[in-house]
Amino acid sequence: MVETTISCKVTAVHPTFDGMGGELISIEFAIESQQTSVVAMPSNSSPEVMAVMPILKQLPRMFPQARAYTNRFVLYLTIQEWERLTKKYSYGDEFEIRVTEDGTVTVKRLTI
Repeated sequence: MVETTISCKVTAVHPTFDGMGGELISIEFAIESQQTSVVAMPSNSSPEVMAVMPILKQLPRMFPQARAYTNRFVLYLTIQEWERLTKKYSYGDEFEIRVTEDGTVTVKRLTI
């Protein structure tokens, strides 16, 4: 059986509204994305600039970078469903989301 597993964390829990004005709770599960830094240089640059470029390319790696996340799964619960949860979803909680070949989606908490 083929299945896909995504390790992710909760990056947002907030109220939202459906098209009819009903209030929902949105829980966003995301993975950390790699940020790319691009240092562009014209092809006709001077030899001095060419000599300094390797150092300039290393500068972004020397400083802490802000984390970027990409949503992978968003769960919408009604207020009543949210209130019935004994353990609420919280920002930073880690989960494993498993999607099986038959379409079953399982959300398993990894952190307690």
